[in-house]
Amino acid sequence: MSVRALELVRDPEIAAEISAHLVSLERLSEERGRRATGLAALDALLGGGWPRAALSEISGPRSSGRTAVVRAALAAAISAGESTALVDVGGTLDARAAMSTTTKATTSPGPPLLWIRCAAAQALKAADLVVAAGGFGTVALDLCDARLRIPDAAWMRLRHAARAQGTTVLVASGARRLGAFAAAAVDLGGTPAFDTEGPPLFARLEVRAQRMRNGHSQSSSSQSDGKQQTCVSLAFTSRS
Repeated sequence: MSVRALELVRDPEIAAEISAHLVSLERLSEERGRRATGLAALDALLGGGWPRAALSEISGPRSSGRTAVVRAALAAAISAGESTALVDVGGTLDARAAMSTTTKATTSPGPPLLWIRCAAAQALKAADLVVAAGGFGTVALDLCDARLRIPDAAWMRLRHAARAQGTTVLVASGARRLGAFAAAAVDLGGTPAFDTEGPPLFARLEVRAQRMRNGHSQSSSSQSDGKQQTCVSLAFTSRS
């Protein structure tokens, strides 16, 4: 039951009784723990990493660092010995680099990364099937810049599957889509830097990551209390 539904309960005693038994998404994610993002600054921003058994969202325009953040999370999960999956709409994964990361990260038989390339219209269904199958620690859904009308029921079904399987589901796209269905949301803004000595060559990507809540930047009151940051800076090089 949501807070809005509680407002419809006219008896204050009944409303208070119901409220006492409600568990927020934040509290639920804290109870189940978190998975490392692969980036120390982002771990600090999120209070330990991406929530387990929940949906999280990574949004930002093209060249804002979305793909790098997703790959860091997958690499961290692989290093922890967990199986992972990437539903890749844009076909952005460098398979040779992924093979190299896999070899270094684990010695267990079989590929720890399931790579699914599909059209945007099939992406959410593919992610839903993978999560519901079980056995995956982290599943990333990279929608790139695809513009899709996704009903709330679809996100609700995916969230339910993530809870049931204990899977961390990351959804990356150009703009926020999940709304209240996301237990954690990070908005990215990146600026590429080039080496100007000789022909211009890409040197690094300077990224500003901001924790969001309900579509807005989270209040800085917690930051002023010294508990948790609301914004951090990340940097990615061509080797990241």
